[in-house]
Amino acid sequence: MTGSPELPDDAAADGGAGAAVPVRGARRAGSAPADVAGISSEAAAGVAGAARTAAGLARACHPGPAAAVTTLVTVLVAVAGWGPAGTALTALAVLTGQLSVGWCNDAVDAARDAAAGRTSKPIVAGLVSARTVRVAAFAALAACVPLSLACGVVAGATHVVAVAAAWVYNLWLKGTAASWAPYAAGFGAVPVFVAAGTPRHGLPVSPPAWWAVLAAALLGCAAHLANVLPDIETDVATGVRGWPQRLGPARVRVLLPLPLLAASALLVVAPPGPAGPVRWLALAGVAACAAAGLLLARRVPVAPFAAAIGAAGIDVLLLAATPGVVTGG
Repeated sequence: MTGSPELPDDAAADGGAGAAVPVRGARRAGSAPADVAGISSEAAAGVAGAARTAAGLARACHPGPAAAVTTLVTVLVAVAGWGPAGTALTALAVLTGQLSVGWCNDAVDAARDAAAGRTSKPIVAGLVSARTVRVAAFAALAACVPLSLACGVVAGATHVVAVAAAWVYNLWLKGTAASWAPYAAGFGAVPVFVAAGTPRHGLPVSPPAWWAVLAAALLGCAAHLANVLPDIETDVATGVRGWPQRLGPARVRVLLPLPLLAASALLVVAPPGPAGPVRWLALAGVAACAAAGLLLARRVPVAPFAAAIGAAGIDVLLLAATPGVVTGG
């Protein structure tokens, strides 16, 4: 009770002014469960809505590619000697960049996905609104910039440019014959990022080896082909005419192993010194991944992308283990 004192029991018994107190008390007692139930249902609905939005955002960020790219770059900088703090900072910078790119992609494609009936997309499925995904994309991008620059001015600027290239792909180049360019630029920036951020005890930043940049760019082209391959027919039906869509699924399946093998061959033969058995074994592993992706592409739509990630993982380890990757040579 708030706002007025309780009356004594004898006043209520005498039928005086206090006689109304038990009645008012009874009404409050009767209404309390309804109020609590209302609050509880509203809270439950709010929690359910938040969980649904979180699930939608998790799916809209393209979790597979985001996790793969973040893991591969983090492993590379860890092996390159960035140290625990630098490695953790890199993981956060790359992750926020990948989240921004994935959310931007789904927000931009929301109308096209709805027209194509892509109910697997969280926006089309009603899990999250396009506006929420768009806000999340800009929020992640805003976090990515300072996290990237904290890795060093040159390294940070390199990563921001790579993320910007991915946004340009989403907003413009995705439907053009140059759709491969942002992928090549983004992946090709990885050795530059690693070289710029590797501790050098006060020495000037050295550029990475040319063959490392070219190999990474080729991996980017392969990632583009593999990522788009399952959706080519739907993309064409909705007016998307990027490089893979112009080639068609049959040609993409045949072409996809070539940049994977070319990148790996560069990492084997281009570094100075004789190629040891480890490099040749790595090349054989990449060839096996490429062959598996090619053979399983028709029955398992995600097989080419999984194969490309496997090959990229082998090449990242090869990059990290090869002298000259983070220094000129």
